[in-house]
Amino acid sequence: MLMAECTPKVPNKQLVLIRHAKSAYPLGVQDFDRPLSKRGVVDAGAIATWLKASGVWQRQVRVVVSSAMRTQETWSLIQVNQVDVAASTEPELYEATPEAIRSVICETSPAIEVLLVIAHNPGLEDLAASIASNRHTPAFQQLTDKYPTSGIAVFEVRDWAKLVPGSALLTDFVVPRG
Repeated sequence: MLMAECTPKVPNKQLVLIRHAKSAYPLGVQDFDRPLSKRGVVDAGAIATWLKASGVWQRQVRVVVSSAMRTQETWSLIQVNQVDVAASTEPELYEATPEAIRSVICETSPAIEVLLVIAHNPGLEDLAASIASNRHTPAFQQLTDKYPTSGIAVFEVRDWAKLVPGSALLTDFVVPRG
């Protein structure tokens, strides 16, 4: 009996690009040190709820976060009482270009199934728009119309190291609000 050759399917990886929750603008506070606003605190909780419902925590996850106060607070509020995942702080994600963010992504171990990146605009939005392969979808239109605070773009990626423009499938764009 002849057996058909089977090519095993390479499981897709998920790239989750999260723009930090809404920040406050206290007088005399440098941009890097701005905390979350009251709305941002509530919205970070909504991000946590969305992530839990998405099932990402059931897979091998890595989280990278900008070193800025508002991204660190966003992560702390996502993580509290929900997940036991350590995040790595990446100072180069603050005021990062799309290329700098892509560089952090490309360094991710192949063993990681889900990569969460919590960072800032315009770099995050520009990267998301450039890597999307499916540009004629409602999700892409929403992403490019406005990538607001708490915005989450979810992509399927084949290989972290080979992330280039047009190489990722945009599967969702959501803006959880509390």
